[in-house]
Amino acid sequence: MTQFETILVDIEETDGLAFLYFNRPNQLNSLSYKLAEEMSLALNEISKNNAIRCLILTGKGKAFCGGGDIVEFKKASDPREFMGKLVSKLHEGIKFIKNLKAPVIAAINGPCFGAGLGFACACDLRICSENATFSSAFTNVGLSPDSSTTYHLPKIVGLSLANEMILLNRVLNAEEALKFNLVSKVIGSDVSFLEEVKKIATKISHGPIIAFESTKKLLVKSFSNDLETQLEEETENIKINAAKEDFQEGIRAFLEKRKPNFQGK
Repeated sequence: MTQFETILVDIEETDGLAFLYFNRPNQLNSLSYKLAEEMSLALNEISKNNAIRCLILTGKGKAFCGGGDIVEFKKASDPREFMGKLVSKLHEGIKFIKNLKAPVIAAINGPCFGAGLGFACACDLRICSENATFSSAFTNVGLSPDSSTTYHLPKIVGLSLANEMILLNRVLNAEEALKFNLVSKVIGSDVSFLEEVKKIATKISHGPIIAFESTKKLLVKSFSNDLETQLEEETENIKINAAKEDFQEGIRAFLEKRKPNFQGK
């Protein structure tokens, strides 16, 4: 795995887990162009590693991601050109997350603002610490959202709350995020946050990775397909999965009353 300056990748081969950290803790993991570039490169490498069965996206230090690097924005001699270049690179990362075969968990350890919120929403699951806070923040600096925020956020929390978060810059705390289904679980400070997330990721990593891949694709397509098309997609995908060894193992395990040993075959 390539070594990066603003991204840290840790792979635990035993359970097929990959940890990808935003690694600018002194800047609250704000998204500079270099971080966006390295994130895209790291996700590209992860996408080619068939041994990875679950990816955990999180931040070093006290924040998940504080949004864009405002200091870097101010230094841009041509803001239009710079923002276009930055957002294009951020969107490469979003596409890698959405197309990754393995499920992706956003482990939100603290503030999750701006494009960081977009990245979290692009993940398959979101789990946060009790110290997490969530905000769109884009319009606070006169920008419209990027990083899939306008695509995912209203689908997750509903259009009304998405409008509040984007137009009024409403900040949600962890309990509010749970209440509005932005996250599926809040982990208290009495336990190790990442260790608890790792337990969930390990459970996923032992699951049927091929079926998970099909499921991810189906859920994304469900927002644009009509019912007839979605039923056809479901038919084709279940046929593909039925031809795999994992399906036969699942049947055997069910009949033998044991846990299945899925191999991704």
